[in-house]
Amino acid sequence: MERPQAMTHALVDGVRYPNAFKRLYSRDDIEDIEPLYLMTRWSSLAEQGPILVRLKSSLLADEAHAGDEELYRSLSLLSSQASTGELGRHLGQLVTFQGQGGHEQLLRFADPLVTRHWLASYESALPADIMGPIDTWWVAEWAPNWVEPRPLAWQMFRSHLSQASTTPEPATSFPPMGSAQLRALDAVDRWQLKERLTDYFREHMSEAWQQLPVEGRGIWLEERLNEAIAWGASTERQLAIWASLSLRWGEHFMAASDGLYARWVVQTTEKKTLSRQEQLYALDAWSRTQEAIPDDDAK
Repeated sequence: MERPQAMTHALVDGVRYPNAFKRLYSRDDIEDIEPLYLMTRWSSLAEQGPILVRLKSSLLADEAHAGDEELYRSLSLLSSQASTGELGRHLGQLVTFQGQGGHEQLLRFADPLVTRHWLASYESALPADIMGPIDTWWVAEWAPNWVEPRPLAWQMFRSHLSQASTTPEPATSFPPMGSAQLRALDAVDRWQLKERLTDYFREHMSEAWQQLPVEGRGIWLEERLNEAIAWGASTERQLAIWASLSLRWGEHFMAASDGLYARWVVQTTEKKTLSRQEQLYALDAWSRTQEAIPDDDAK
């Protein structure tokens, strides 16, 4: 895989690198440490927010490149001729963006998963003002846990690729965030949920999970989540319940005439008084009882 070259700085996500200050200050290969939240109203979260560090040597980058999972999932690498202070001031402009409805939202651009999806969403027209004094921004690319492992790769974003944004909406704030960028952030949320579901299924429903073909697990998860949302699920817990019931009772558990839901409806008097979301909780609870087992399977 291509190795990141001429790295001058690293951007560390304090959430994914616990006890960041203690660990970073103890390293001999780091010169400057600048928490980007420190001079903002999120100063109390300075250790959990983005932390810009200037590298004395390539040791940190080498460790991430060598496959240190905690490192490559918690930092990205930068090449810049700017000072740490100048680079920090530029990156500080990316801390928030205007989301839908004009509401201010935090942009967790220190998280490599977020950064990779976000920067890639601009495609070949990455706005030059987003990169600012950054010559090259290297972000690790790894396989999600629902597919077979593959070698770590590094995705390179460069300022000379870009002159203007591809976003259809006029950029009224910085950073410019159009519909493609918002979809990219939604894709990160979906990726993370699918990984948490995969971890749960491997630990608690491993036999059923292993029966799904590896190459189709991502699509299976995507379809189940889309079905749940279309039915009315709106929280992560509800989405997880839907996926779990699908894995245990079959993907047609809600619609089949002899499926789990149909059998629950026959034996319950509560259905008419419950919202769809409450029905899902009640169905999940009932699915764990002896009554839920079909007669043929109970014998």
